[in-house]
Amino acid sequence: MGRFSVHKSSVLFLQGPLGPFFRELAGAFSRAGYCTHKINFNGGDRFYAGADKVVDYQGEPDNWLAFLQEYLMEHSIDAVFLLGDCRYYHRIAKPLCDSLGVAFMVFEEGYLRPNTITLETHGVNALSRLDLSIKTLRETIVQPTEEAPVTIGSTIFARAVYASLYYWAGYFGHGQFAHYRHHRASNPVREGYCWIRGFARKWLVKPADYRIKRKLTKTFSQRFFLVPLQVHDDSQKIYHSNFNSVESFISEVIESFRSYAAPDQVLCFKHHPMDRGYTHYGDFIREKARRTGLQGRVLYCHDVSLPDLYDHAAGVVTVNSTVGVSAMLHSVPVKVMGRAMYDIEGLTHQGSLASFWQAPQPVDRQLFKQFHSRLFQKTQINGSFFKLPDLTCNNAVAFYEQLAGQPAAVSAIYKMTPHSCNNIEVDDLPLNAA
Repeated sequence: MGRFSVHKSSVLFLQGPLGPFFRELAGAFSRAGYCTHKINFNGGDRFYAGADKVVDYQGEPDNWLAFLQEYLMEHSIDAVFLLGDCRYYHRIAKPLCDSLGVAFMVFEEGYLRPNTITLETHGVNALSRLDLSIKTLRETIVQPTEEAPVTIGSTIFARAVYASLYYWAGYFGHGQFAHYRHHRASNPVREGYCWIRGFARKWLVKPADYRIKRKLTKTFSQRFFLVPLQVHDDSQKIYHSNFNSVESFISEVIESFRSYAAPDQVLCFKHHPMDRGYTHYGDFIREKARRTGLQGRVLYCHDVSLPDLYDHAAGVVTVNSTVGVSAMLHSVPVKVMGRAMYDIEGLTHQGSLASFWQAPQPVDRQLFKQFHSRLFQKTQINGSFFKLPDLTCNNAVAFYEQLAGQPAAVSAIYKMTPHSCNNIEVDDLPLNAA
């Protein structure tokens, strides 16, 4: 399970969200009596770093396993915190931590957004070991209210500023981290350009989005299927689906829709807001619709509010986005095309995509309430990586200490599967993963 203990121990931070969150979290742990450590992999990490002990890893990727093992043992690390369990360096760290009994604590954006972030031991999303069996869910007691008490608000400006500073720091510090391999393209000029283009597109698409929203909620109400797209380099798509690109996913959905959907049904793809400045699938979707004879039945929007569409949608198709959870919250049938923690009988459509167009399986409302309750209780923290650091960090420390003080309870919450680092093959791990 990990060397969980009630004594104040040593914790290590690897890569976290872009910005100062891990520095602030390390400060909160230090004030709570822990010895905190931070390992930097590039200049951006170093720019935001802060802990009782900060070191730079400047070695080659092949040597990371040996370096980390020595560090964990030398400093008696009890827990490792990180964001992105599919990143190259983190993928190597996970089985090593398991074999040494070090708690592997993974942050991610909230499963139940807005106003929450996720913290799980072992992994998140498709790698989560949270026990979500039907038996466990049916036994879950739904609490009267399970919503994050503090509203976070928009974080887009903070994200842009933090990302810009991170990539510029990484660019200027490249010489000191010559062997570092990032999980995505990290040119600061391109990043800045994409953020500016994203802001511009947000306003440029408003007229078209308004027209599409009217069509979907008026003309095509209950006759359209919504397909929310994920960011182009989303690790959940890369590692937990069989799609090698967003375009391949779009193609498969359109081909199936052409063959099996009713003639009066409509398909609407929605662009991911965080990918707005990086990609645009308009031409690809239009050409695909033309070739399949679906002109007028395949739409593409950007910033239409999802809650505004849920009441009118016949169903949602996703690779494995957490949008699927929000759709089920509104009782919208969901078809998962990849692998997702919430792809559970009674919650999502368990048949083929072809059958989904014709007879989508409804959401079991009571089972979803129990699923939502368990997810909220066991994995969600009120806060944000980009705003309200005191609230978020204090909640995160308290959440960790709740697990650390109840090692027996943790084994009941999570499905325990033994791992060994003896089978780690560095050459088998892709370098580019979000």
